[in-house]
Amino acid sequence: MAPNSIARETVIPAATLTFLRQALRKEAGALGATHALHGAGYATGRPVLDEFQRLLGELAANSLDPNRFWDRLSGFFSDRGWGSFVHERVHPGLAVLTSHDWMEADENASESQPGCAFTCGVLAHLLSSVAGGPIAVLEVTCRSRGDDACRFLFGSEEAVHDLYGHLLEGATLEQALLRT
Repeated sequence: MAPNSIARETVIPAATLTFLRQALRKEAGALGATHALHGAGYATGRPVLDEFQRLLGELAANSLDPNRFWDRLSGFFSDRGWGSFVHERVHPGLAVLTSHDWMEADENASESQPGCAFTCGVLAHLLSSVAGGPIAVLEVTCRSRGDDACRFLFGSEEAVHDLYGHLLEGATLEQALLRT
């Protein structure tokens, strides 16, 4: 990546991610599209983190008190048109970011699966970098499939994988959290 490209930003309509998801699903299938968008999001996480860190100045993101970190990060995304979120710990080692206005979701869609794979990738890179170790991100509800909000659950890869297994077995999020 060229040195100047990291600091550059561009504004595109939020619907662009919906159009990309639709085109990728048509060409690569639902699973291929999800993997491609997650991978692109993960790669995008680095410049997003760099810009967030630049705005923090001399403060390191991982040195902020947790409440201040989540407030600043939500404000950072909101200021750029991504949407805002609220952070909530839901289980030892697991937390959720809840957004009622996340830009990647298409509230007019009727998806069967969550649709914010790009965001999951961005958050996975950003949170892993700040934490200094792997953090997995799983969207457990999405406005693209008619849910009231997008909810991004995150934590250790093992905990998220275990929870995902319970969800695949038909458990609700609340049931899955009790089993994890």
